[in-house]
Amino acid sequence: HPPSSPCRCCHPAVALPDSTMAELPAVLGKPFQPALEKFCRVEPALSLEELDELQGLLKEHGTLDCSRAKCKDANGKPTGPFSASAANAKGDHSGSSMFGSWLRDNCIIAYGLYITDPDGQGCEDAKACLDSIAKFLLTHESYRMELVIGGHKEVTGKDEKSWMDRPHIRFIGETGLEDTKWYNHKQNDALGYFMWARCQLALADKMPLTGDHLKLLGQLFEYLRTIECWDDLDAGHWEEHSAQHASSIGPCLAATRAFTELVAREGYLAPCRPDTLEVLEIRLALALREILPNEVIKPKSHFRDADSACVFLCYPLGVVSDEVGLKIIDQVNILMGHIGMCRYRKDSYWCKDYKDKVGDDPTKHFTDEELKERDALLVPGEEAQWCLFDPMVSAYYGKLYQKGKKPEHLALQQLFLSRSLAAITGDECEYGPWLCCEAYYLQGDKWVPNDDTPLVWTQIDLAMALHEMGKSLAQ
Repeated sequence: HPPSSPCRCCHPAVALPDSTMAELPAVLGKPFQPALEKFCRVEPALSLEELDELQGLLKEHGTLDCSRAKCKDANGKPTGPFSASAANAKGDHSGSSMFGSWLRDNCIIAYGLYITDPDGQGCEDAKACLDSIAKFLLTHESYRMELVIGGHKEVTGKDEKSWMDRPHIRFIGETGLEDTKWYNHKQNDALGYFMWARCQLALADKMPLTGDHLKLLGQLFEYLRTIECWDDLDAGHWEEHSAQHASSIGPCLAATRAFTELVAREGYLAPCRPDTLEVLEIRLALALREILPNEVIKPKSHFRDADSACVFLCYPLGVVSDEVGLKIIDQVNILMGHIGMCRYRKDSYWCKDYKDKVGDDPTKHFTDEELKERDALLVPGEEAQWCLFDPMVSAYYGKLYQKGKKPEHLALQQLFLSRSLAAITGDECEYGPWLCCEAYYLQGDKWVPNDDTPLVWTQIDLAMALHEMGKSLAQ
């Protein structure tokens, strides 16, 4: 059955008037956690009192507690970054790649911690996280970028060995060292997210730029210019097919604009060629305009019209206009299932009975050729349904409501917040109750959370969605 259709193995849809159901872009299912049912509705929106009650309930059960995923050194002291997945009832993920620290995840986590707790521990954790990434890049990756900038290394070709010569976008959080195993580090979006998040905290006067961080940002922009990131065939958010991804171009453009604003405000001399920021602004904006609301148009063999990664261009990056943002959300409607959203149609990662098909390590990384074999495993309609995206769609509708006060935007903010809450694990989940999943996938004929539960990225996305709902309700 297609993920958008009800089935005997999933929870039934909430009863709503036919006229309302016909207008909804996504269905709202019965929550896995019964205590959340009173908050999971389309209309009316939560009251401030209900939102407080909801947040208290989530706090009581540790649903949004990212601290469990803090990386720690041999003495048990936090080192700054977060592992991708926190400990659960079955273990700590140390046997899988999910125990690593991704730049992309960590920078979104850091930004979310900052905006949801700007004057508290969240902001301090965000600063420590970004500082650890900067230290890693300065210590281990700056020389890689200089080799590329100086013309001594070519990293934009099809040679998969050269992907390790790019700045590494995943590292060992406990030690701050590189992971030397082969990995597809061809991910410009991850670099863009770091630069953007670092600039956001500087612009907010929470983490002023130090000289070494200023130098690092200048080097990163120069590197992105050298590889012509606007036309580069990278691996995108999902670390897969080599293509020109809108979701990779967007974070780099958002970073360029934030840094341009910062150097102008502070009177900094940008440590890169005099026209680098202007070149990036022009080229990235043009490329994004040509691709959106699609995700990939080049190469044609990888054309993709709808990809949930584009949601992040709307929120939290805010790098697209409201008109384009709504087109993106409309485009991803075809990805919305009864629990969450597909990353994209024909996505074979965590397809039906995934662990039985790929072997012992479900987090295994794939080359382009290996992806072809994995993609052959998928039966259309059996794509995993991910829990990262509904909170971001809710938050984006919240931003639109706060700006224009249109009731339909508040209703949609409520709908996608409700879907996010409904996906929190129930008492029957083998990894534990009250957890934020990475995704649900088909195991036999039943939709179950995948191994990467709880996912810190999902936790912080839900925290941001609740934050934006609070702002909407306060108006």
